[in-house]
Amino acid sequence: MTDPTEGPGGVPGLSAATAEGGGLALEAVPHPSGPVALHAVGDVDVATAPFLAEQVGAWFAAAPRIVLDLSAVGFLGSAGIAALLDCHRDAAAAGVVLELYCGAARQVRRVLQVTGTCEHLRVLDPHPPLESPGGHAPLFPVPD
Repeated sequence: MTDPTEGPGGVPGLSAATAEGGGLALEAVPHPSGPVALHAVGDVDVATAPFLAEQVGAWFAAAPRIVLDLSAVGFLGSAGIAALLDCHRDAAAAGVVLELYCGAARQVRRVLQVTGTCEHLRVLDPHPPLESPGGHAPLFPVPD
């Protein structure tokens, strides 16, 4: 893993960092305007949720805004939901804006909606697009 504090002059956020823990990988991609995008790939379950929380928390001192991209997450379990809620609470306490992006991960969006977690987190795309990339309407929409 690359430490998020590494970079030219030891300034956080000046280079991408990749970390892997169990079945989950996180890649941090800093943006010159300040936000950091954390791209999660894999499953967020009881084994990987602590790793996710640790990695997201490591960026609180480095960026005023963090976007956690869950579009490549295949499974989000209850431990993952708890970790996301903890990260949201800790980010707010640190004065950091933490936002989630689900993208094409319909299963992640569905879990966040069904559990009511969307109401407590900042989800950039809480509703699926009206049409899929192939130009077809989804088979069934995710309810609000």
